[in-house]
Amino acid sequence: EVQVDELQRLLAGMEKEHRTLLLKMKEGEAELARLRSVEADKLAEQDRSAQLEKEVAMLREKIHHLDDMLKSQQRKVRQMIEQLQNSKTVIQAKDAVIQELKERVAYLEAEVHLQ
Repeated sequence: EVQVDELQRLLAGMEKEHRTLLLKMKEGEAELARLRSVEADKLAEQDRSAQLEKEVAMLREKIHHLDDMLKSQQRKVRQMIEQLQNSKTVIQAKDAVIQELKERVAYLEAEVHLQ
């Protein structure tokens, strides 16, 4: 009877240790799952970060290209303005010559009428 009691006490201790170990195992599995989730989140963040870096590099390249195009257009506009100013100066000079010729014609017509 003493041996049976001893065996039952040992068996109860083993069952308690079994429950304790099962609980620790479940806690370990839960922690492992959490760590795997955290690691997966880190990988997702790294992928997103890499994707954003590529997008930023592409946008910088586009901005650089647009800056170059803008500078080129500004140069063209400045050249056109300069050409217009030059044309205006030429037209003003020709207008002055025309006005001078009109005055000479009017003078000559007046002389012809006086004779």
